[in-house]
Amino acid sequence: MEELAKYFEDLDEARRIRRERADWSFIHSLPPRQRAALQYYIETGDLYIASRIAGMSMEEFNELRRRAKIPST
Repeated sequence: MEELAKYFEDLDEARRIRRERADWSFIHSLPPRQRAALQYYIETGDLYIASRIAGMSMEEFNELRRRAKIPST
C-alpha cells in the first residue's frame, strides 16, 4: 500500500512541476486543439494522447511542448 501511495505522490509532484514551469501566456496564444493538447499533457504527462489531440506527430508535439517550456517529467 505504501508503494501505491508513493506512486500517486510522484504523479502529483510531476503534475505540479509541469504546471509551474509551463509558459501559460504562450499556451493561451495557441489554437484551441494545441492549447487543449498541452493542457492535457500538463495534467497527465501522456505524450501520445496529447499529440493525437493536437493532430500532430509525437515529434512535432514534443517540439511544441519544449516551446511551451513544459518539462517532460
